Amino acid sequence: MEKDIHEAIDKQRNRLFSSLSSPNIVEACTIGNGILRFTPKEINRFQEEFVLCKESISFFIPASGVGSRMFDFLQQFLGSMGHEQGDEVRLFLSKIESFAFYSQMNETWRQLVKDPALDLLAFCDYLLGPQGLNFSNTPKALFPFHRFNQNNASPFEGHLRQGKKALKPIESFHFTVQQEHLQQLSTERDKVLMSFPFDIDFSTQSIETDSFVFDEFMKPIQSQSGLYLRRPAGHGAIVSNLNTISSDVIFIKNIDNIQCPVKDEHVNQAWGLLGGLLVNLRAKFLYAYTTKNISEFLKISRDFQLLDETDESINWEYISAMLHRPFRVCGMVKNEGMPGGGPFWVSSDGVKTKQIVEKSQIDSIHLAKLTESSHFNPVMMAISPYDLMGNKLDITQYVREDLSMAVKKNHLGKTVYYLEKPGLWNGSMYYWNTVFVEIPSQVFSPVKNVMDLLSPSHCC
Repeated sequence: MEKDIHEAIDKQRNRLFSSLSSPNIVEACTIGNGILRFTPKEINRFQEEFVLCKESISFFIPASGVGSRMFDFLQQFLGSMGHEQGDEVRLFLSKIESFAFYSQMNETWRQLVKDPALDLLAFCDYLLGPQGLNFSNTPKALFPFHRFNQNNASPFEGHLRQGKKALKPIESFHFTVQQEHLQQLSTERDKVLMSFPFDIDFSTQSIETDSFVFDEFMKPIQSQSGLYLRRPAGHGAIVSNLNTISSDVIFIKNIDNIQCPVKDEHVNQAWGLLGGLLVNLRAKFLYAYTTKNISEFLKISRDFQLLDETDESINWEYISAMLHRPFRVCGMVKNEGMPGGGPFWVSSDGVKTKQIVEKSQIDSIHLAKLTESSHFNPVMMAISPYDLMGNKLDITQYVREDLSMAVKKNHLGKTVYYLEKPGLWNGSMYYWNTVFVEIPSQVFSPVKNVMDLLSPSHCC
């Protein structure tokens, strides 16, 4: 056991301080050059194929976020005793009745917020603190996002509601959550279980995936009791959780990307496109593979803009290896000013593939290419963890580990460093077969700041 720990420490130290890579970006993926755009007629055809398919369908929802992140400006206001973020707090207060959580405020505070002499610090403490609404410790999955039919709805309920309206029956929902929120979410599940005709379960990020923390001299930090300090290694660590799901098709969407019921049909139409496209692509490739028809394979690849057409090394051995990898179809929306990265053609060892690259991963020589990108990171994904012959794959084996990211933090007044695993849809899916397809922007309405809940997508 001790030997295994020291080997893991050495491996992480070497990667963290000497062997991290940045993706070698060739160019941005755009419509017609890596990103597909379909006509309404084509979309209908894929949706019909999805409805008729016999594959089992599940949802995988990363849901480890906490409400405190939505209230960073209130936290700063409290921490500075009202000297910072005052304008943002006052704007928030002026819109307070527009938020779903307003109905949860007690009558005393509903009256106090109308008073120009309101004690803003006390109000912030009421919203965030354990003696009040305790939003600092509320899992984002259970935060009241929307209000309709005189009831509040959380993202947890919202995803289940959309799943119930899906174009075909859903087998299960799986949410990845923080350990300290597991009981709360389990209780909430028990309350709503009778309303939804599928299995609902949870998992937490395994502590075995946590990273060791190093000081500036590259030494692992230990507590006085001799235990090594460790930190969660980012959402790429939940690829192990995803690996436990055995459905034929798995839909992935973040917990905070949820819309009001009036948008549910648009969301499920998009799922129908992504699911149908995945089923169609795999069926066509299976035919080409079983008949050993290279020309058919190349045609399919060209139609779906799967591979670099200039690659001259494509032979049957190459094709066979490729088709035994997992598949993903990524729904891409136009980038309308959201922070982050996007889809790019990336070169590694002479092979050009399509990848999702975060802004933080892009080195200075490629930074200009970020401005060429027209679309955002995938906001919805349909994946298959099976090869074409129906064998379940170990998807943890398709990670490009050198695309881990170095994290620099302050710990007890000292600078420390640790690894974040390659992002779930970035380096953790680097060796997947990838298709990018444009979907409507209206199906993407993430909530990073509580003020995002005032956007049209969240007005029920």
